[in-house]
Amino acid sequence: MRNLTLFLCILVFYECRKGDIGHSASCSYSEQPESVQHPKHQIFQDMLDTYVAQGLPGIALLVRDNNGAWAGSAGKADLSQEIDFLPCTVSKVASITKMFNGTLTHLLVEDGLLSLDDKVDQYLSDEILEKVSNCRGATVRQLMNHTTGIFDIITSTSFYLALLNNPDKHWSGEELIEFAYGKEPKFPLGSSCFYSNTNTLLLSLVLDKVIGRPHWEALREMVLNPLQMRDTYYYSHDKVPVITAQGYYDLYNNQSLTNVTNFNTGSGNGYGGFYSTVFDLQKFIEALVREKTILSESEMQQMTAFVEEIDPDDPNNDLYLGAGLMKRYFNQDQQSDRFGYGHTGRDLGYSANCFYFPNYDITCCFVVNYGTNAESELRNVFYSFQDELTNSLFE
Repeated sequence: MRNLTLFLCILVFYECRKGDIGHSASCSYSEQPESVQHPKHQIFQDMLDTYVAQGLPGIALLVRDNNGAWAGSAGKADLSQEIDFLPCTVSKVASITKMFNGTLTHLLVEDGLLSLDDKVDQYLSDEILEKVSNCRGATVRQLMNHTTGIFDIITSTSFYLALLNNPDKHWSGEELIEFAYGKEPKFPLGSSCFYSNTNTLLLSLVLDKVIGRPHWEALREMVLNPLQMRDTYYYSHDKVPVITAQGYYDLYNNQSLTNVTNFNTGSGNGYGGFYSTVFDLQKFIEALVREKTILSESEMQQMTAFVEEIDPDDPNNDLYLGAGLMKRYFNQDQQSDRFGYGHTGRDLGYSANCFYFPNYDITCCFVVNYGTNAESELRNVFYSFQDELTNSLFE
């Protein structure tokens, strides 16, 4: 999710309330021998320690390459309680949620319950079709690869004002979509590609209709349980465990971190809400795009039909969007073979990456309990960490 700057400015005047997620407790973890023996053990650990020393509250990282798997961490999951951030710590993975819902959609296609080329008109209410510009006539595929041009509710001032009035509200999809009513589209339907959280919000409403029950029930039954992802939760439908990290943001841009854990930016409605560990993220991304055991070959081809995102504010954009999946280069060299399949996650107090680099057979998953959607010095620290980490994978 993007563009939280205005909300964070308003948040200066707001006193955080106690919400669903209490203080963090430590999980049980012992450093694994394979991590210590990994030839890049010290490189990775020193990197985590360096960026925590520069202000990021906590990080967990997992890398699997031809030398085996390495998992490590640094910093704190809960600053006030002095709880260490460990590889087993559960943390919010934000928009990585979209990749799970995309996978569920392809599984439903395999079961014959819908087609990617179905128009959403048959699944959504007349009110939504009339009031959300570019919605009528859009296909399921266009929702998934972000070619609808539909307004992104996460850029809505009225949404953040509503959030401030009720920060830990459990939003329904029907409530959230109202923030897109009457908003101008970014471009004509199907004419370009630009990431919008509203697309996956609408997709979740489509899935509820197709399945005839809440999509999160099918997600657990068809994706999480078969992969034995026991440390993954879909808030606010699932209660998150006490080993969940707090989320922070540098509100005053002076490295004095504010706890924003319980500000709920619409979790549980397709575009965000998953909490997980680096180990569970590895299970999922490797099953999906390395081992290719979740989807059929034909559906994987549909999922990996990528469209380049056109961002007028970033001519060097390195993002391609598939039907529920991202392709990213990270180094802005689109002639390189160092691209990854997966998804990023950015929310108010949390950030995460989950990618598999097919040309190098490398998996890289990390979670950070700091929000990077709005401008701050620590946002720059985070992106320096991401760049240095990505470069280190191939050295």
